[in-house]
Amino acid sequence: MKNDDLRADRDELDHFIPRQQKREKSLVLQVALGVFLGGLALWLVQLAATTLAAKFMLGTLTFGG
Repeated sequence: MKNDDLRADRDELDHFIPRQQKREKSLVLQVALGVFLGGLALWLVQLAATTLAAKFMLGTLTFGG
């Protein structure tokens, strides 16, 4: 029990070929898409808030028809 070798063997990396280029490109596209959609969502929220504020100021906001 004292002299047991409990360390894991190293994996053979000869057959492993990393594909870094494709993953980085995909990550860049995901970040760009996230920034674009986030900006679009913020613009829509700002538009709704501005419309609601204008309706309050003009007094044309009606509840329940």
